[in-house]
Amino acid sequence: MAHEARVEKTTYCVTGTYRLLCSPLTQNEELCLTVSGIERCAPNHSFGPCIRDDYHLHFILSGKGILKIEDKTYNLHRGQTFIVPPEIEIYYCADSEDPWEYAWVSFTGFKAAWYLEKAGLSISTPFRDTYLNPEEFLVYIEKILAHHQLTAVNELLRTSLLYEILAVLIESRTLNLLDQHQKIEPDYSPDMYVDYAVEYIHNHYATARVSDIASYIGITRSYLAHIFKDRLHVSPQEYLLSYRLEQGSRLLRTTTLSVNEIAEKIGYSNPLTFSKMFKKVYGRSPLNYRQYMKT
Repeated sequence: MAHEARVEKTTYCVTGTYRLLCSPLTQNEELCLTVSGIERCAPNHSFGPCIRDDYHLHFILSGKGILKIEDKTYNLHRGQTFIVPPEIEIYYCADSEDPWEYAWVSFTGFKAAWYLEKAGLSISTPFRDTYLNPEEFLVYIEKILAHHQLTAVNELLRTSLLYEILAVLIESRTLNLLDQHQKIEPDYSPDMYVDYAVEYIHNHYATARVSDIASYIGITRSYLAHIFKDRLHVSPQEYLLSYRLEQGSRLLRTTTLSVNEIAEKIGYSNPLTFSKMFKKVYGRSPLNYRQYMKT
């Protein structure tokens, strides 16, 4: 499979058994497509042993074969995806009786390993079921091959299609974990989720509900509550109510709006509820607070 080697210029090849596109290598990017293709392998057609310098992500469309990574051998078949990781000796070979056909994308980038890990692929787990018809991934790779001309537009389109492939692969794993009632690890740090939640509250405090906040970020309500308690020492609901009252106090100090108008602006449909909550926190009724702040 020497045709899978990375080159420094755009090359597009079509033969009776494979289609191949080698893209120009761009340095210092989070994700850079290097090679993509589709191949119907002959029996016992193999590659390696060798060491690659980029990731190769394969989707098996039919047939079967083996993958060897260092001292481990994996028997693979249609409906599975596997990676060839960089900097490690690998070997893969089509079956002698039912040789595989696969589509693949190869890429580098400082986030490549992270995206693959989110998709459930790593050196220790180099293959998994696609959980989808593998032809769904073939569609994206065929689109990449169709945009083989060396233009800035096509470079952007090819890169966007690579991101879509990884997004679908990650989503398919997430949905499978949910179906199996297994725990899903958060994609980002608790601090980042809290920052996003606080920003959402500040922009939508008058109408926001805790369920809205969790949905906006893409995490469960229970996890949102956990990280708020851990990082801010209050629940999301407590933070939301506190921020609403803070905005109410600001409006009392800086505007001539009535208490009813302020209550409505900060998310209280009942002015009496606003007054009770305000007095509980600030020790004075809204009108008394406004008068006090003028003195």
